Amino acid sequence: MPVAQYFIDLRVVATLILASWPEASRFAATPALAQAIEQEAVQRMRDSRRRTRRGGSKSPYGINSLLSPMESALTMGAVLGIAVSVLEARDKNWTERVLRPFYDAALALNRDTFRRLARLPGTSLALQQVLGVAKETADTLSPEIYVRGPRNG
Repeated sequence: MPVAQYFIDLRVVATLILASWPEASRFAATPALAQAIEQEAVQRMRDSRRRTRRGGSKSPYGINSLLSPMESALTMGAVLGIAVSVLEARDKNWTERVLRPFYDAALALNRDTFRRLARLPGTSLALQQVLGVAKETADTLSPEIYVRGPRNG
């Protein structure tokens, strides 16, 4: 798995964590980090809706505003910590059981926006399969989520 693709997957999963909060709250390392993530999630969803309305878009959530970097390094680290633990799990079935509720909660906010997010260019086939947005074919190898993390080349 190329490093660039791993980081795109991290961004997608981090966005799903924020969009579905408090669904992922049990994975926060501490209650203080969970509280920081909650504040970010609430503010981000509110800002995304507000920016989109000002831009005249009919979609209540814009992908660019959802993917924008977080201002707090602490919150960013907390969200990425959850995303890494989900993506690097050794059991693809566990990853799917954890990640699908995040995705389903995000879809409840806006189906079109979060389907586009799941198919963001550069997203790994493995992540798309876990989210159920890529079809597995008979000749497709069963890609594993990042058992050993990203690799160059």
